Amino acid sequence: MRRAFLIPFAALLAAGLTACGSTMPGTVEPAEIDIRTLDTGSYPTEPLNAHDDDYKPDFITMPHIAAMRLSDYVVPAYEIDPKLKYSQLPFEITRGSLPSELGIEPDLKPIAARHKLLFGFRTTGFDQKTSIIPSGWPVKTRQNTTTISTMVMQFPDVERATAAAAEFHDADLAANRDNQRVPLPKYPAARAQWRPDAPFLRTTLAHGPYVVALLVSSNGPDLPALTALAEKTYDIQLPVLDQLKPLTEEETYQLPWDPDHLLSRALNPNKFERPAIGTQALYNLRGIVQYADDLSVAKQRFSAMNADRFAVSDGTIVARTPDAAAAKRIVAERLTPAPVANDAAAPPNVPDSACVEHRQEAFNFEMKRFTCVVAYRQYAGFVTGNQLLDVHQRAAAQYAIFANSR
Repeated sequence: MRRAFLIPFAALLAAGLTACGSTMPGTVEPAEIDIRTLDTGSYPTEPLNAHDDDYKPDFITMPHIAAMRLSDYVVPAYEIDPKLKYSQLPFEITRGSLPSELGIEPDLKPIAARHKLLFGFRTTGFDQKTSIIPSGWPVKTRQNTTTISTMVMQFPDVERATAAAAEFHDADLAANRDNQRVPLPKYPAARAQWRPDAPFLRTTLAHGPYVVALLVSSNGPDLPALTALAEKTYDIQLPVLDQLKPLTEEETYQLPWDPDHLLSRALNPNKFERPAIGTQALYNLRGIVQYADDLSVAKQRFSAMNADRFAVSDGTIVARTPDAAAAKRIVAERLTPAPVANDAAAPPNVPDSACVEHRQEAFNFEMKRFTCVVAYRQYAGFVTGNQLLDVHQRAAAQYAIFANSR
């Protein structure tokens, strides 16, 4: 998993707010603030497209955009069973990078290439914090846990998806000779296998031009429980996937990128503009909550924002809400993903802003100490930092970028 690339975004989601912060009193409108007086340090105060030079994705980045689009239709484990509230960082699937939950990658890559896998997305959830170790047939670091990994991959057509689903399964079964085929009565076209002394079941199913693969585990080697969990996951996942129009190969490379300029409104100190899952991305609600550590908290708070779109840019999150009142409510009610320890001073002279200090956890090196949130018109922006002065300057810069955006 390319975890290092996702750390800034994941850290922000892990470091959300619930404690009381500070907001500037009064009813001063943003237009009345002279943003030149704000302390923005060395951070940029203009959007990257300030000179009408919008970023144009190149050919090889378009599948990343397609995977982001798909992520809003891949159901996290929490929606299958609310007890499965803990998540692992999502994974973007490509022909050259397949998730370990699908099987042994060297055995499967030729199949993905032969049938022209276009793009895909994997989400994983647990009822307790654990890890899945993929060496050989998978094992868990914590027993007596339930896990679901859902992998959705799109192929150019039904025929290729059907062939890929069968070949993925056959290659995996050949590599795990102690495994046995098992039926899924509700989904006779699915190809499933398990090992009688292990608590895992893996299945692949062609669904139109998609392959929907699952790796599920139960508290123990309980085949009826595993079968029921796989069938329940398909029951919920497949109707959601049916809501998304499949892309042709040509359409994959013609997807629009940020037509509403939401990403350009986010503070992006490193000026990294290339689309990438988790670092420079656009999501709807289902897509963004999958990056949180605890989905039971994240889904509730992201839903309460009433935002229709989220941008992630170099560790900054921007939420677009229906109106200015909704954006200000995010600040006033601290509607962000996860709990923190204390409130902190708000950035000086920045209207509609608040900051908090996070609860520091041992060995959690991704967690930033502070988060600030600012509201401007219908937008709310979230920035993080380990020093209060630094995060104040980031918040001021975020406010200035909002004000300078068209």
